Amino acid sequence: MKRLELGDLLSDGFKYSTTPYSRAVVLGVLYLLSFLIIPIFLALGYVYRCIKETIDGVERLPEYRDWSRMFVDGLKLFVAYLVIVIPITLIALLIGVPIRLGAIFNPYAMMMSMLSIYAASIIIGILLGLYLFMAIPYMIYVGQISSIFSFGEVLKRIEKIGYGNYLAICIVTLILVWLLSLVSFLIPVIGVIFVMPIATLLLARIQGSVFKSTIS
Repeated sequence: MKRLELGDLLSDGFKYSTTPYSRAVVLGVLYLLSFLIIPIFLALGYVYRCIKETIDGVERLPEYRDWSRMFVDGLKLFVAYLVIVIPITLIALLIGVPIRLGAIFNPYAMMMSMLSIYAASIIIGILLGLYLFMAIPYMIYVGQISSIFSFGEVLKRIEKIGYGNYLAICIVTLILVWLLSLVSFLIPVIGVIFVMPIATLLLARIQGSVFKSTIS
């Protein structure tokens, strides 16, 4: 398998997210209207479609068509995140309960226990992000939400890329996406419409491209 080059992935990702830019802007409008509930699922469905078409070898942003299918795909992506995030969050909370109860009469111990729980939450969040980076496109490729729990298959594909290379790609991509998202929130309305879609589509493109490289 050809080694994935981070620079190539980023260059392709930025180019993809603006080809054509008008479609990215439509996604931004959906984000802006997400308080109406339905638009956010349409936006998620569009991201789902972007990842799927990237895996299929499409080089441009997809058209906005078959809205009902896009809505269903958005629901699938939303549920996929929920079914993997909620159990892990509950585990972290349950682990923290006995620690907090044991420290209830000791303020210093309470403070240390809370810091430990926050640290554990950050670590779990990072590990979850690294896992979902590959697990989401795998779920989309298979077409079944339950495949989000196919830990063995996901890890096999990460191993094909190389853990070091995969880690570098994930970290740099997620930092860039976070920075773009921060900019979009600092510029009300305009940032959401014109910048936030770039962050989302860049992530979707790189996720799809990384997964595609593991298909033999």
